[in-house]
Amino acid sequence: MWKIELKVQYPNLSKRQQQAVDYLLQQGEHAGTMTIRECAKGAEVGQPTILRMLKKCGYENWSSFQQEVWKSMGQKAEKPGTEVLEGFRGRREGLKESGVLQIIRDDIQMIADMAGQLDLDQLNQVVKIMKKAKIIDVYGTDNSANAAAELSGRLLHLGLTSRNYSDLFFQKISAGHLGKKDVAVSFSISGETIAVIEALKAAKQCGAVTVAVTGDAGSTLAECAEYVFVTPTIYAHEVSRWISSRISQIAFVDTLCAAIMESDMERFGEQLSKSTREFAEDISERAKGKE
Repeated sequence: MWKIELKVQYPNLSKRQQQAVDYLLQQGEHAGTMTIRECAKGAEVGQPTILRMLKKCGYENWSSFQQEVWKSMGQKAEKPGTEVLEGFRGRREGLKESGVLQIIRDDIQMIADMAGQLDLDQLNQVVKIMKKAKIIDVYGTDNSANAAAELSGRLLHLGLTSRNYSDLFFQKISAGHLGKKDVAVSFSISGETIAVIEALKAAKQCGAVTVAVTGDAGSTLAECAEYVFVTPTIYAHEVSRWISSRISQIAFVDTLCAAIMESDMERFGEQLSKSTREFAEDISERAKGKE
């Protein structure tokens, strides 16, 4: 039945969603044992694309889809919450332990996936451009806001001029005032966040160099950027995306800042020392004010 449902909805799906359906149909019964991450990798689409496709086909999440595959195989689906998650090995003394440990394994896997897809040549090109940039704007909203703010803050510590606004309207206004000597970086796991897409497009129209940090290399955000870096995430269904880990985004921020440091240790080492001194002096002055 699941194959029929996917085929019936096929004409109503986007091109990338159809790509995911094609892959699942090719896999047949194996679709019931693979993880959503494996499916996304095999279909060469993002996990959000698969979840949106399943929702259009009448499935609440990846788990409910797999249960339907199991039923079509004539086998009893496991009860929700007791599935054997990919990569889990060892004791299963309780759901609490397995869930917590699996989160750690997923985080490690996400960082490994990011490292495996990292284009070092492209990273070095972006570093060279950032070192000469007049202004570096960093955009991000919702769950990606923290990574955007983190990058902007670290760039300031390195002595590079960076701006980051939590207000979506100011993000777009700021982007509209950039120029050819500037850089705009947008964070979005799905790559379909309207606010950061519009900000990056505005920056591009002004001639700024554009960089996308996204979980989907084929997303709208990626299509409008000159440089694209993939930061994968793992979640089982649409709801969990609001609490899913952004650790691959932070790992990318670490990587980019390390690459900037290594490109000129003398220059950026001095800037970090200066930032540290200013911070220490500020704390000292505040302490005196309380005496």
